[in-house]
Amino acid sequence: MRSSTASIFPSSRSVLAVALAIGLTGCASLPSATDLAGQNATRLQGEITSSSPLNINDGSHYQVFDLTLQQGDLVRVRVTGALEDAVLTLLDERGQLVNGPRQGGLHLAPETSGRYRLGVSGSADNGYGPFALELEKITPQNSGALLLDESVYGLLSRGQDANHYQLSVSEPGLYQISMGSDELDTVLKLSGGGLDLENDDYGQSTDSQLVAQLQPGTYQVTATALDQPAEGTYDLQVSQRSLPQGVELTNGGELSIGQSISGLADSSPRQYQLTVPERALLRVRMNSSEIDSYLTLQGPGVNVEDDDGGGDLDAQITALVQPGTYRVAATTADGGAGLFELTSSLQPISGDGNRIRPGELIAGRLTSEQGTQTTLVISEPGFYHVDLISADFDALLRLQGGGLDLEDDDGAGGTNSRIGRYLDAGNYQLTSKDYDDSSTGTYVLSVELADEG
Repeated sequence: MRSSTASIFPSSRSVLAVALAIGLTGCASLPSATDLAGQNATRLQGEITSSSPLNINDGSHYQVFDLTLQQGDLVRVRVTGALEDAVLTLLDERGQLVNGPRQGGLHLAPETSGRYRLGVSGSADNGYGPFALELEKITPQNSGALLLDESVYGLLSRGQDANHYQLSVSEPGLYQISMGSDELDTVLKLSGGGLDLENDDYGQSTDSQLVAQLQPGTYQVTATALDQPAEGTYDLQVSQRSLPQGVELTNGGELSIGQSISGLADSSPRQYQLTVPERALLRVRMNSSEIDSYLTLQGPGVNVEDDDGGGDLDAQITALVQPGTYRVAATTADGGAGLFELTSSLQPISGDGNRIRPGELIAGRLTSEQGTQTTLVISEPGFYHVDLISADFDALLRLQGGGLDLEDDDGAGGTNSRIGRYLDAGNYQLTSKDYDDSSTGTYVLSVELADEG
């Protein structure tokens, strides 16, 4: 999801329109308009300098191009050049706002034939530099069949904020559907064949992407957006995707300790079974560059879930487990679809004492709001990670001694705690608590020599 244009430019769209209109009205004579009739593509060039007209809403400077547009035409405008984050705005000949302001691109869809004014400005009062406008007439496809490896250009408007397409699949395989836009915060949906998938933001962008294992049949693809109103153009494409070399999908079954497997997440959680032979600290991690990972772990005395505990959009569950069989479910937090990697590891518990040394893991039980005290014994100075891990409460760890008094809440991911610090040789006091002083349960303390930073 991204912020709307109105929040990027705190003054209203109408203020910008007024600014451009006033600038144009003050011109003694207007240049001849660029007529797009009979032309499929046109290139315009300009430059924003300190002597360019001033935009009263934010102090930026602008340049205006007069265009003759025909009713029913759809023109895509893209801006390139040294002018960073260029803002485009379209006005009619009376100075009324038609579309924009938007950064990077704009579509022109005039309701009537006539003369229009396309304004280009910097995004701030120090926005200067040359630029080029690429204007291309296109024919939108807002419904119908999607063909493999053929790009579709669509338009969302006030009266049509969602477009529906049909996708016919003739052979089973892994398929990727991508929707991108310079103007919209896109949303992509896929339904059919028992699937019901949706994606808003793919990776770090506001574009959308779905990856799904499809069987032969007919599916419905819906292209829409979060913007209100949803007005803008987009590109939509379907392609068949090959798995990375050496990768095989394992979408269920046995997950062995220490094993790394790849799966495809979609609207149905991928279910795995994991056997734990001894009391230990279990870590299950779900990594993906395509989806917002989501994990659940259920078994003897354990019922936990995690969204982003692995950092970024990855999921990780760390829990004290007893011998037995556990169920791991891998899915997505937002209904998207994509490839993921699932790994697990097990660290045996060293004991249950009230003293801990580097390299050890000890288990304990929190029974009161005052917390539990443990002595940390450091024989060799160095940089250490001290972790407090619990699936029963929101861990809060405190370290005191040697002139230090340190505390951490969620430094180890999820609701687990980590204190990373250079420690001199000596004894330190560790206090294990619940952040809210309201819960009890089991926990694990671990101490490891680590790289600083």
